[in-house]
Amino acid sequence: MDILVYGAGVIGTLYAARLQEAGHRVTVLARAQRRDQIERHGLLLENMINGSQLAIPVATIGRLAPEAVYDMALISVRRDQLAGVIPELKANRQIPTMLFMLNNPLGATDLGNALRPERVLLGFPGAGGALEGPTLRYAMIVQQPTTVGEFHGEKTPRLTTLVAALRAAGFPTRIERHMDAWLKAHAFFETAVCAAIYLEGGDCDRLSRDRSVLRLMVDGVCEGFQAVRELGYPLRPFSLQVLFNWMPRSVAASYWGRFFSTPMADYVFGRHARSAAGETQALANDCRALLDKSGVAAPALVQLYRAIDHFVSAGGKSGGRA
Repeated sequence: MDILVYGAGVIGTLYAARLQEAGHRVTVLARAQRRDQIERHGLLLENMINGSQLAIPVATIGRLAPEAVYDMALISVRRDQLAGVIPELKANRQIPTMLFMLNNPLGATDLGNALRPERVLLGFPGAGGALEGPTLRYAMIVQQPTTVGEFHGEKTPRLTTLVAALRAAGFPTRIERHMDAWLKAHAFFETAVCAAIYLEGGDCDRLSRDRSVLRLMVDGVCEGFQAVRELGYPLRPFSLQVLFNWMPRSVAASYWGRFFSTPMADYVFGRHARSAAGETQALANDCRALLDKSGVAAPALVQLYRAIDHFVSAGGKSGGRA
């Protein structure tokens, strides 16, 4: 396939490199310094688990022309950047499939209205990491495969083809019929986790030892999941439902305490939380809107989202129990 990867952050870099290595013709849309890095070095990857490294040359562009033709575009920008890229995507009517691989808890309706529902696929990555100069240090998230779904939830030939391509590129991938619900629940989970990290000054290891903040985080996720159910959506993904709804909250807090004491936690959550506080705040605002619509009382999320606001207003330099 001819694939455009729109965005060259952590996720765009990883998926572009793996898809190119698997034999697809990938073009990366990147700008400024990041485009210069890719043109000079290629896509540089280091797996933090086994130490393996890749250097993958790839074509780049700085903007998407209205007449440009690709089989698919994989859009991997942050939530707070999404509105800014929609006009450029909308101007191009040649790309039949646009996979949005990002947080979008308010749903796909706006994407469908702008781009037509038949062009939109929803997805979420199964990896985390951080760019260190031109090099991406990353780790696959075993508990969270790459997850993709159609706008209306049906299983289509193009979705099956996409899943096969992602699996062949080394990404464990599953189809989700309720991707809209999945993204809503995951946003509540991610914002609660990031807020807890901010309360500990951005330090995952410190969070692992603070039982009160871990319990606050768990309470916040449970409140968010209740809001998703009140809005009439099934609760996805199953793994998070088990951890937060089926286990006693004390057990869930202990589980996450052990996880945050590991180096993996900083790569999966910590570095992203510290570097993308603006996106976290945008997601928290989306979740606030969902809470208001659901009518669910959420005292833990109120406290956690104040911590996000405080972290952003402080320039991302310190947490605080606002």
